[in-house]
Amino acid sequence: MFSLRAVRTALAVASACAVVALAPAESAAQKARGQSSQPPAQGGQSAGPSAGQVGERIAAVVNEDAVSVSDVNARLRLMVVSAGMPDGAETRQRLMPQVLRQLVDERLQIQEAKRQGITVPKADVDKAVEQLAQQNRMDRAKLVKFLADSGIPQATLTEQVRAQLSWQRVMQRRVRQEVAIADEDVDAAMQRVKESIGKPEYLVAEIYLAVDNPDQDEQVRRAGERLIDEIRKGGNFAAVARQFSQSTTAASSGDLGWVRPGELDPQIDAALAQLRPGQLSQPVRTASGYHILLVRSKRAVGGEEEAAPPPQPVVQRVQKPDIAKAKVNMKQIAMPASDPSQLKAVAAQMEQVRKAIKSCADFTAKANAIGMPDGGDMGMLRVKDLAPGLQNLALGIPLGQPSPVINTPGGSLILIVCKRDVPMITETVTEKVAAPPPPPPKQAQAPRLPTRDEVEGMLIQERAELVARRYLRDLRRAAFVEYRV
Repeated sequence: MFSLRAVRTALAVASACAVVALAPAESAAQKARGQSSQPPAQGGQSAGPSAGQVGERIAAVVNEDAVSVSDVNARLRLMVVSAGMPDGAETRQRLMPQVLRQLVDERLQIQEAKRQGITVPKADVDKAVEQLAQQNRMDRAKLVKFLADSGIPQATLTEQVRAQLSWQRVMQRRVRQEVAIADEDVDAAMQRVKESIGKPEYLVAEIYLAVDNPDQDEQVRRAGERLIDEIRKGGNFAAVARQFSQSTTAASSGDLGWVRPGELDPQIDAALAQLRPGQLSQPVRTASGYHILLVRSKRAVGGEEEAAPPPQPVVQRVQKPDIAKAKVNMKQIAMPASDPSQLKAVAAQMEQVRKAIKSCADFTAKANAIGMPDGGDMGMLRVKDLAPGLQNLALGIPLGQPSPVINTPGGSLILIVCKRDVPMITETVTEKVAAPPPPPPKQAQAPRLPTRDEVEGMLIQERAELVARRYLRDLRRAAFVEYRV
């Protein structure tokens, strides 16, 4: 069972809940290719261009869509940076299977949204990104700069947000159709709450990893253990939950709210009984998958919270591109203007050229047609030798995608990055956390129990979560998924 806070986050803010629907039938072409639905047990790094580029290396095929190696690498970097994990080959190799599975799930979710005619306007994506920036105490411009400084294409974040919003709207529609709570259910739940007065309850956050079939059990358990290791090395639990958890609570950083024994699986009850505030569990197996639990606080039902341990300094590892060693293979198409009166016409002509370019191969063909030497190829360039504005462009634009038209006093040009070698450096930042002021003296009062509306909300969220897990499981089972790395 889940708290009203989680319900409001899932239904009102994130529009999240859950669903079950028919997945698209497997095509004859898919059958001919054969199927491999298991993600790799481990993986490494492999630099590659974006999905549309000729010669792109594919990490996974999902029905008629593909996940590229560059998609995986960019998401890995986003996850490592946002969770404050050390950015190294070992960390990326450990996390790669889970990252790839997450990207495959997102492809399935977007495909299902399209099947149902659900689209997410750009304005909604922008609003969600703005909210994400505010949650991290920055505005959108600072967030975009942070991504560029970290060598992360902005599209990596916006496409993740688009997938989440698409899936949330699919689930919201289905919940309205399938989830209904009878008055008798609410009465029984309220009676259980009254009977639990004086018993322990826990303020819990979770990371949930689904196990769709028994063959995946060991692999998913190891993935959970890897996430625990990274959190204990300094990773941020809330950020890891947002990126990796396969529960609807991921939208609220894994927050389950206050839970009491008997509301969740018996295995979770047993694990919570052994944890103190601030402690993290090992992966806990239930019928549907593995749960990593964080007890944030504890109290008796209707009573006061236990004193939390004194706040510890927050140590974050921030990854930044090593500009001194970064290199890119960049190409250019330049179109001069013979006099200032032609600048507008040249810029418009260059914009038409840019719109026709979908890959590095397209770029080279256009450059040759215009007469650029060597197809516009400038070779491998050291990023530190570029002008400051071009440094951000070289590190930030997606591989294989043309830059916006750059206008100069002498004409216009467009650039494209076809290869990027950007080692990362890690800086450790320690932020002191002030101890909260002592609470004011409390007067004796009756235990605070949830209202009827709150209990109904808890039941809705509990059932919606089950529907969501079954729905995504059914989509995975019906899909053609082939892992290639």
